[in-house]
Amino acid sequence: MAAGPLSSAGAGTDPWNEDMRSLVLRAWLEPGVPHLRVRIVEIPPGRGERPVAVTTSIDETCHAVRNWLETLQARGSNGNGDGAVTREG
Repeated sequence: MAAGPLSSAGAGTDPWNEDMRSLVLRAWLEPGVPHLRVRIVEIPPGRGERPVAVTTSIDETCHAVRNWLETLQARGSNGNGDGAVTREG
């Protein structure tokens, strides 16, 4: 665990710039099987939410979040910060 304040940016950079993305998980329990429901949405700055996935298990949810994070990381490494992190297509 980090000893000090958390920071996602290096010195001299603005951590709240337009390259930042948020992922929101909304989870609830429904009667019947499958019982768990999770709605995963991406929220780019200054825009409405964009659906990423709806899942019915913990494993599916973890897989969807991992894919989203890997896509976000890949966008950062190729210099293409425009657009959503959700899959095109």
